[in-house]
Amino acid sequence: MAKASDVAKLMIEIANSNPNEDLMTNLRLNKLLYFAQVGSLKRLGYLLIDDEFEAWKFGPVVKQIYDSYKMHGRNGIPTAPCNRESLTREEQLYIIDVVRTFSPKSTSTLVSDSHLLGGPWEKAYTSNETIISKDYIKDYGNEAIEIKPFKSKFKETDFIGYRNESNILVLPKELDYAE
Repeated sequence: MAKASDVAKLMIEIANSNPNEDLMTNLRLNKLLYFAQVGSLKRLGYLLIDDEFEAWKFGPVVKQIYDSYKMHGRNGIPTAPCNRESLTREEQLYIIDVVRTFSPKSTSTLVSDSHLLGGPWEKAYTSNETIISKDYIKDYGNEAIEIKPFKSKFKETDFIGYRNESNILVLPKELDYAE
């Protein structure tokens, strides 16, 4: 299991490196962490994040993450160094897919989606429980959210040429019009 802080830093890095992505706010980040947690059981076979999620009014929150970034308010969170070694390659690819899957949705939609009836947040919040039980997440995660791996629309045969050791594209002679 990963620390929420490592997953959060990678999510912020991914979002901030994409000019078409909404700014990563504290509210948005906590919802993405939640969806990553809920979907991880189905995709990875285990819960991704070790930290506890709390049931707050605007949805699930990892308190330590909220506290770390609350000084930014509603503004975007700047990128910070990410310890990728603490995450497996499979976890990193999964996190990329989580951000990609939910990036088209507004933050308010993510809040609404985290409040679905019968979901882990709703069960905990309506029962006045502070912590969202990992059992609630496990029960819900097997049937609810599926984060599909990225599939390229291109095949290897769709490309021509290759990159040499200097990373320069080398085209076949019949396509090289530079001469």
